[in-house]
Amino acid sequence: MLPPWRHGLARRCLPFALALVIGGVGWVFGTRVRAVREAEADLVLLRAQEAEVQEEILVLRGKLAAAALPSVVEREARTKLHWGYPDEERIVIMRR
Repeated sequence: MLPPWRHGLARRCLPFALALVIGGVGWVFGTRVRAVREAEADLVLLRAQEAEVQEEILVLRGKLAAAALPSVVEREARTKLHWGYPDEERIVIMRR
């Protein structure tokens, strides 16, 4: 038998307990939905970055394929390394 002061306690606490449980469940699912939305936004951003990187890879593969051509090798040797053929004379103009 319950003490006289506890007869109505369960009835009075039940709505608060239910509200607490429902609020807790709502909070758990709410944070989960928020995390899913943030992950989806990150996924969209990463897919855009992936597309940019794939385009850059295609450009670099094209440059790599063209780099094997003798004309490209000669042009790069002349411009970057300042190389030339032995019978060529190089004129350097210096301004003051």
